[in-house]
Amino acid sequence: MRSFLTILLLFIYPICFLAQQELRAWEGDWKGEMSAYNNGKINLIVKTEMKIQPSTRCKNCWDWVTSYYKDSLTEDVGVIVKDYWMALDSTNGSNMILHEPDQDGVDIHFQMMGSMIMGGYSISAYDEQGNDNPDKQTIYYSQYQLDGDVLTFDISFFEYDLSKFGIDELNSNVGMMLPMGKQLSVLHRVIKK
Repeated sequence: MRSFLTILLLFIYPICFLAQQELRAWEGDWKGEMSAYNNGKINLIVKTEMKIQPSTRCKNCWDWVTSYYKDSLTEDVGVIVKDYWMALDSTNGSNMILHEPDQDGVDIHFQMMGSMIMGGYSISAYDEQGNDNPDKQTIYYSQYQLDGDVLTFDISFFEYDLSKFGIDELNSNVGMMLPMGKQLSVLHRVIKK
């Protein structure tokens, strides 16, 4: 039993330690813009800031606070703050959980792959009367990419309609994912002097 635990620690600890080291590279203050696309066109550009720093909320946690400054062109001036936190999953060092307190405490699972953090989730769609429509889902795919002092954050969303599907050459049902939009943020690390 002791040798099993020793072997387990030899493999698990380095994975968790490497993920901690990799996430430390993301720490800092970031500034840039978020472009919102709808029907293939940019319909909104807003200034965006993100602060990533170690958190006191839990062990192996980082605060990911993002501020979106509303578009002054639409006269809807203000700021929307998203106070998320990212935690390493203790069962697998490359998995992370993004906790969204403003979404009733929803946890979104991500995986780190090199310099990317990727994850996705779905939300039930509603019909015109506000009833849950089990045939339709909105699928969200999120990807963070770190390239030196540039952080790119991409959220793409699709409508997944279970009532519209085809059969491929293997006789498998193939669901239709219709692109709905995208938010792309390109942020640059703020170098403190």
